Amino acid sequence: MQARLKKSLYVGLAALTFASVAGTANANAAEKTNGKNDTAKVSKNKKATPKKKVAKKQTAKKATPKKAAAKKTEPKKTVDKKTEPKKVAPKKEKVYPTFEYNDLEFDAAKANVNATGTAGLYNKPSSRKGARLVASKAKMSQLGNSKNMGYTFYVDAMAKNSNGTLYARVTSMNKQYHGWVYAGRTDFSEDLSQITGGVNYYETMTPAALPTQTDGYYLKGALWTTPWRTQTDSAKVGLESASGYRNTDTFRIDNATTVRSGALYYHVVDNNMPSLTGWVYSGNLSGSMTSDLGYTIRYVDQATGSTVDTKTVALTALGQMNNGDTVPFTNELANKFMPAGYKFANLGNVDNVKAGGNGLVYINKNKDATSKIKFYKLVRNGASSTKVALDTSKLNVPYLTNDQMSSLTGNPGFNVDMSKLESQLLGNGQSLNYLVDMNSQKDSNNKDFYNTYTYDAADTRADNANTKYGSTISVIYTETQNAGQSPQSNVNTGSKNYLDQ
Repeated sequence: MQARLKKSLYVGLAALTFASVAGTANANAAEKTNGKNDTAKVSKNKKATPKKKVAKKQTAKKATPKKAAAKKTEPKKTVDKKTEPKKVAPKKEKVYPTFEYNDLEFDAAKANVNATGTAGLYNKPSSRKGARLVASKAKMSQLGNSKNMGYTFYVDAMAKNSNGTLYARVTSMNKQYHGWVYAGRTDFSEDLSQITGGVNYYETMTPAALPTQTDGYYLKGALWTTPWRTQTDSAKVGLESASGYRNTDTFRIDNATTVRSGALYYHVVDNNMPSLTGWVYSGNLSGSMTSDLGYTIRYVDQATGSTVDTKTVALTALGQMNNGDTVPFTNELANKFMPAGYKFANLGNVDNVKAGGNGLVYINKNKDATSKIKFYKLVRNGASSTKVALDTSKLNVPYLTNDQMSSLTGNPGFNVDMSKLESQLLGNGQSLNYLVDMNSQKDSNNKDFYNTYTYDAADTRADNANTKYGSTISVIYTETQNAGQSPQSNVNTGSKNYLDQ
């Protein structure tokens, strides 16, 4: 057995030795014949073998972690917007609030609003499903700022949603715009002045002053129940159907107003038929009275024979209510239209009150009257003030010349001319513009002081707006306290007859 193994071992070793020698000889021969090229080929082959082996090993090694990490890398694939569809959550259906509706019945004069431009106008409350815009915020702002009478709105209904939001149903006066607008959260069903949001309460009529002449007008245009488009129920007054109305009727004005457009309207009453009243645009009234329709009064100065004034007045202003009535022209009627500064003397030739009639009235000029002056200072207490008379015996009150005194004299039928009075007496640099208290006083610190008084034009003019010549003129001063002894110490003893002591 051992012999066999040894023999086999020897043979194997011999063969291996031979193979090694042969391999070495071949390798040396190949190296000599092939040189560098064979070396490159061998090098290449040597690299190729490990690449393939490594490739297989790498593939095998990478495959395992990819499979193992598949769960971790899966989310990256789902994020791919191009290849993977988005998962969209089902839309929740919008829940709309419920509504409570109420029709409103305001007085037509108190039902009006104006657009603010803070909310649009919709065909239904804007929070309702299917609400459609009728007028944008910008458009509503444009309407609200317009002077067009047609763009005033009136309110006739209110809606309240379950969230407490209020809406108003509005319609423009020209009927061009109609719909619902946001109206805040304050209930306005009883008082439209409480409304807020897209509209606010609006007064369509603003009081205005009456004209100087208030009687004897003729209509040239339509008469309205209220000025046109100031209320939803504004309508023309049917003059044609008014029993007893004639186009020669005269009207008197008893009220006046301006409207959104700035137009002036007068409320008038038919003198011939007082039940016929209404509003008329001021431009549709004619105040000129012709001599063939009215009664002409001529006032003549009895002393000089010159005509002082001539007036043609409406018959109704003289007491005639229906054409054909016999109304005498009296002293009282003459005095009713007396020129200022004159008084009645007697009647000349006069007709009874009739169309085309004439009356002659003799008058005398009032004798001039001279006013006196009383000095005051204003003691103010917050917004109110009290006039306190000044003690003129303590003031350096000057004498006045005859020229200066002339500004206090005039026709008792006329108001005192304050401009003339200021230019001669009270204005800057004039005798009564600045007064000094001649008596020095002691203050709480036992220091000397004295008061001076400067003319207050605004308060003096306001206090004498209706003061006529012959009446006492109140002259008001502003008091100023000054440190030291009064510079005035001599008391004037002359006559000061212009003072109302």
